[in-house]
Amino acid sequence: MRKLAEVREHVGLVTRVVNRRHAPDAAATRFSHLLDSWERSLSAWQIDPGQVSRPRVVTSTELKDHVGSVESLLRVGNHAVTGLHAQVRDANYCVLLTDAEGVTVLFEGVPSLAREFRQEGFRVGTTWSEREEGTCGVGTSIVDKVPMLVHRGEHFRAHNIAFTCSSAPVFAPGGELLAILDASALYSPEDKRSQSLVFQLVVNHALAMENAFFVDSFRDRWILQASPSLQFVDLKPEYLFAFDDAGRIVAANRQARDKFYRHGLPADARLEHLFDCNALDVMRRSFERPGFPVELRRPIAGETLFGVLRAPANHGGSAVPSHTSVERSRPAIAPSIAHAFRDLTMADPAIVHNVQRAVRIVNAKVPLLLTGETGTGKEAFARALHEASNRSSGPFVAVNCAAIPDTLIESELFGYRAGAFTGASVKGAKGRILQAHGGTLLLDEIGDMPLALQSRLLRVLAEGEILPLGGAAPEIVDVNVICATHCDLKALIRQGRFREDLYFRLAGTVIGLPPLRDRADKEALIVQVLDQEAHRQDRSIRLERGAAAALGAYAWPGNIRELRNVLRLACALCDGAVLTLDCLPTEIVSPTVTTATALPADLRPSEREHVVLVLRRNTWNVAASARELGVSRPTLYRWIQRHHIVSPNKAGGIG
Repeated sequence: MRKLAEVREHVGLVTRVVNRRHAPDAAATRFSHLLDSWERSLSAWQIDPGQVSRPRVVTSTELKDHVGSVESLLRVGNHAVTGLHAQVRDANYCVLLTDAEGVTVLFEGVPSLAREFRQEGFRVGTTWSEREEGTCGVGTSIVDKVPMLVHRGEHFRAHNIAFTCSSAPVFAPGGELLAILDASALYSPEDKRSQSLVFQLVVNHALAMENAFFVDSFRDRWILQASPSLQFVDLKPEYLFAFDDAGRIVAANRQARDKFYRHGLPADARLEHLFDCNALDVMRRSFERPGFPVELRRPIAGETLFGVLRAPANHGGSAVPSHTSVERSRPAIAPSIAHAFRDLTMADPAIVHNVQRAVRIVNAKVPLLLTGETGTGKEAFARALHEASNRSSGPFVAVNCAAIPDTLIESELFGYRAGAFTGASVKGAKGRILQAHGGTLLLDEIGDMPLALQSRLLRVLAEGEILPLGGAAPEIVDVNVICATHCDLKALIRQGRFREDLYFRLAGTVIGLPPLRDRADKEALIVQVLDQEAHRQDRSIRLERGAAAALGAYAWPGNIRELRNVLRLACALCDGAVLTLDCLPTEIVSPTVTTATALPADLRPSEREHVVLVLRRNTWNVAASARELGVSRPTLYRWIQRHHIVSPNKAGGIG
């Protein structure tokens, strides 16, 4: 509750400043940037500046409508909210996102101050519009449509004069206001300059959210990312242009509009109006040299930008639009890169984009995190990336963190000196990290790494040295670390099971591998895997039309790993040179057939983790584990094989 003297002083200040607008004194001059908002609050909104009640909270029914208005934004931009919160939380700032009416739809607080924030009105559902709260970060950003830093006594209502609020608007591609991103603290130094860093963080994250929404909104169009900086064109582009197959620019992000189209985007806008190249030139150059940004010169302005092209989500794999006179071909990959990625088909735009992006950073010491469902080929992608890197002559070492018992993983990773523990080899052992010296280390299923080892891994990444168990001095190690996971690491962070600082160290760039069911080149991949499996059996086998249709229609919950297992068995069962429906499993030929013990072909991450925990608890005894899980032994064996759960006692896995 605000003290009466504070309230009276604030009311007097607001009244005096507004009344002396045309004959300003020192106080009026100090608050001149707020005069329009203070005057609106007093005259238009008729708010009492001495009001000390908490802000209004909407009903749960109303809240659903407000959340629904920004649902599509949250889907693609939630990482901006969590990223901002991670940077300001330790300074006791909360982060909130409101809709265009000022209603809080997302709130990230500070656990130690949860009660105080709630008492002051910071929570989901609170309304921070200027019409109700007067001058405040969120409300005034909504009205003025610009970022606002409203610090302590700059707020209009007495209830808010202890807070500091940094807010920034998020706009739709057409310029409509979508939301407001805000970081607020209950207490802060009197000097407003102390808030400049937080204010800039809010502005940057709001812009990142806006650009993510732009890209998602035009995922069915060609998108050119452009930047004056060659190093940041892919990671943090400034300008975004969306154009159709005819080369007509249909939208540009706010920064591009401010720089190139101050009077609005013309109906016939084209790239050649801005640069010394047209859309077709950009496509050709992008696909001729994948992984290399395209130069976009502006001769009149004497300026050069760098651009990266994103293909439409529904792009069928041709390098250029089909209606052009240019020969149709799928996106090209440089020969050396194509050889490294020879086991991955290159007809899916998402895979091509992933490859192009990865090869640009693999030699730049930028940490890479591969995400995707079980079986999507994360290890194959990492191995191919190693072959495409300047470390290809060095070792590639893959470690499955989920398959090594907690008691062994430390010695497995870091190695040990002779006599370090009972049963240790008399010669000691070199750990997997040191084995990868000069090459690439893949830490698969990094989400399963015990917390105690995560801090040691952080030191390896930060300082480039390891200390084996029982060792007296650290050893220098030079490795390129790639991590992979099917888990939601941010969820594990919230659960206290994964270190946040390690996550930000690992996730310099995050590349998601699409599930097989969503790949545009699914049919081509099926044929490629069939050829590989047939070749291993010294056979030449082609698909009968019915079998091809069944394989194409199946959802493949186990992804490429399941596909490979199915086709390996099918090739063994195939008597001739044509693979028919009779060679395929029942669940693929008749996917609706189930049995009493049948479960989804793929385990959700949490279910897979549960199976691994049960196996570990029963010392990897399959019979005992099956009894505990309530399934038959064959069912458990199928789960183990399908999801590549590997026993630490068998190099080739269980089964």
